[in-house]
This record gives sequence, C-alpha cells and structure tokens, in this order.
Amino acid sequence: MFLAEGPRVVTDLLRTDICVHQALYTKASAADPAVASALDRLRGSDVSVEEVSVAELGEFAGTVTPQGLLAVAEIPSWSSADVRTPRLAVLDAVQDPGNVGTLIRAAEALGAGGVALLPGTADAWNPKTVRAATGSSFRLPVFEITVPELVDWCRDQGAALLAAAAGGEPARRDPATSAVALVLGNEGAGVSAAVLEVASGVVGVPLLAGTDSLNVAIAGAILMDRMFGG
Repeated sequence: MFLAEGPRVVTDLLRTDICVHQALYTKASAADPAVASALDRLRGSDVSVEEVSVAELGEFAGTVTPQGLLAVAEIPSWSSADVRTPRLAVLDAVQDPGNVGTLIRAAEALGAGGVALLPGTADAWNPKTVRAATGSSFRLPVFEITVPELVDWCRDQGAALLAAAAGGEPARRDPATSAVALVLGNEGAGVSAAVLEVASGVVGVPLLAGTDSLNVAIAGAILMDRMFGG
C-alpha cells in the first residue's frame, strides 16, 4: 500500500486503474472545492471515506501541514514487460525521494516508456516521492530491476545502455538513440561501477568552467529531453 496526499494527487489517482482502499479527510478541508470534488469522486468510486480530526490526519500525513485529504491505495505490480517504448530511465542508487519523484515526473513528460530502479534507490512509493511525482507514478510503469536484468532488457529491445556522468560525451538529439536505457546515478557517487562495466557509453551535459555538477533531477531532465525526444 501507499499514501496519496492532497486533492490533485488523489484526483489523478482516481483516473487510473489503481485500487484505492480508503480515504481520510478533515471537516475543514471539505470546504475546499478541490477537496470536495475529490471526495465526490471517491464516493462515486465506492471508496470508503472517513472524516477524521486534524490531529488524526497529521499522524498519517507525510507533510508538516497536511492538505486535508489522504488516500490509501495498492502499489501497482509493474515490471520491465510493461515498459511502453524502448526508452527507459534508470535510477542507480538515487537516494533522495524528492529527486526520485521529480525524475519520474520528468520521465513521463519527456518520453520515457518506464522508470527502472536499481538497488539503493529511494522507495518510489515513499509519500515524499509520490508527492514529487505529482501523479506520474500512477501512469508510468515504475519498477525495481537488477543490473543483469537491465542488460537483458537492453539486449531484447536492441537498446543502448548509457550511463550519465560529468565529462561524458555531450548528449544530442539523435534518432539513432531512440532505443536507450539512460542510467542516472547517486547524488554523490554517481553511476555505480557495476553499471559502468556493462554500459556501451557515457553521456553528460556540458557545463561552463567553474561548475562541476548539476542536481541529478536537473541533469536527468536535460538528458532525457535530448535523448528521448528523437
């Protein structure tokens, strides 16, 4: 199970086939039109809806100031077989939930067919990750994978396995890279040695002198725009 928080995220959740089990809201929040609309959708979907106190909602919410509405839903059972295009974003021990959620959101917007999480990556269904993904994780296949499984996927799809790193070959828009698994590494250590051993190339974002790196979510979005856009 995972928690979806806030009217926008809950509404996005209800537009999918993901099973929602229960929702909690506060009396004060029901006056918000966005919350009221989400509650109507929940009740119309035969979801159990319960009013709770602000303190009770705060025990479950992942934010300091809850948005007044929470839903509990089942984690989708996705795998590499569900990837929709031969363009895969791969997160290699990216540890910050906010970065993981932002990268999932960027992956959906920029043409990835799925997001694969290598060991050490933050939980895709952590409440902070879900909030940062703003609904993208409900629509885009997100799943765990190992390095051997990633290599097998690339072989089956005829996809290049490319690692992102500072100083890598500048990424350019090229239709020849339309089948690609782009690996984005840990915020401090970068892509793991295990991935670099099997990667067919290393790509990066050219930076001006005096700048040594970018946040992984920013770098990932730039690279996906260049490599998944065709």
